[in-house]
Amino acid sequence: MIREKHYAMKVVTVLVIVLALVSGCSKKATKETLWGTYQEPIAAQKLPVDSGANEIELLWKQSTGQGAESGFAILRPAYYQDSVYVAARNGVVYRIDAVSGNVLWKNDTGHPVIAATGVNEGIAVIAHDNGDVTALSVVDGELVWRSSIKRQISAIPVTGKGRVVVRTADGLVIGLDSESGNIEWQVKRAVPSLSVHGDSMPAISGDVVLVGLSSGKLIANNVISGRDYWETDISYVRGRNEMERLGDADTPPIIRRNTVFAGNYQGSVVAIQLLDAQLIWRNNISTRLPIAITNGLLVITGELGQVIALDAESGDILWRQTAFQGHGVSQPVIIGNRVIIGDLNGKVHTLDAENGSLIETRKAVSGAIIGIVQAGNQFTVYSSKGNLSTFSL
Repeated sequence: MIREKHYAMKVVTVLVIVLALVSGCSKKATKETLWGTYQEPIAAQKLPVDSGANEIELLWKQSTGQGAESGFAILRPAYYQDSVYVAARNGVVYRIDAVSGNVLWKNDTGHPVIAATGVNEGIAVIAHDNGDVTALSVVDGELVWRSSIKRQISAIPVTGKGRVVVRTADGLVIGLDSESGNIEWQVKRAVPSLSVHGDSMPAISGDVVLVGLSSGKLIANNVISGRDYWETDISYVRGRNEMERLGDADTPPIIRRNTVFAGNYQGSVVAIQLLDAQLIWRNNISTRLPIAITNGLLVITGELGQVIALDAESGDILWRQTAFQGHGVSQPVIIGNRVIIGDLNGKVHTLDAENGSLIETRKAVSGAIIGIVQAGNQFTVYSSKGNLSTFSL
């Protein structure tokens, strides 16, 4: 969805019209309505035939009863200590055994969920429509604390170094004490009058928290105190009107050693130095979904649904797979020599990491895949209808 100021537009027809205007063509056959998948409105082409391989194995299936169909939400499962944590739109949070798929506990938090799930340091953190942030014990699902932010929360909270970092739609980045939920610091940044709904999840590394902003900037702060380290532009977005100047940094930054990888909508993918934000390389590719990286390979989902692999050291494009444009491509994950993506029809596709060719297509869940996460050689997908499936590769 698109928001003006910090108010979310709730009418799907408005969303469709605005997305069509952004793309410059209002007659495309396929239009996106879920932010767990992403591409501009574009007619879907027939998928290529896979290689006939049968590499992925279904481990288990589970259902939360309700996913994200009842309203906008950023819902992605999370792996933590041999369990999968996931929240449904209706406010129920689940801990599921990552091996068996058995539900270990569930807790009805009592409020609709807008963003989830952030898990670390013994707590699972969920953000609600009413501006509350809830922390549950990973052991038994019991309430640890609930903090009232009283603002629209726009990204999945993250936990690290004794802090829970929360983003709001009106430009606040807030550090909460992870034991009590008390507000320890706040950082305010200006937001543009028009931005894409769904902000990037912050990233914590050591004592640094990185946040991509709706203005297209990336900021680094001390995660404990909130003290500013640096601020930089991911790219310089220009245009004749506000629609053309949309440049949200909605891709969560990734930190590998001393390098930060980030991207923004209608802008660029960049690698910069963590210490001082000096640019290492920039490639003009527009993206909004999380990036995958391993062994020097950086894989992104482009704004049209193309899957693009870059050399992480130089930023050079290694390959580009365009067969999935218009199919509601999810974020990618990488396992071994395979890149895995989901689509709006509940299918998962594995691609050869060397050249991007399609290896295998498999029906995974009912509904659009709005979240896909990976741990070791297994991955879990979560659908708009609240269905979970976990596979090994």
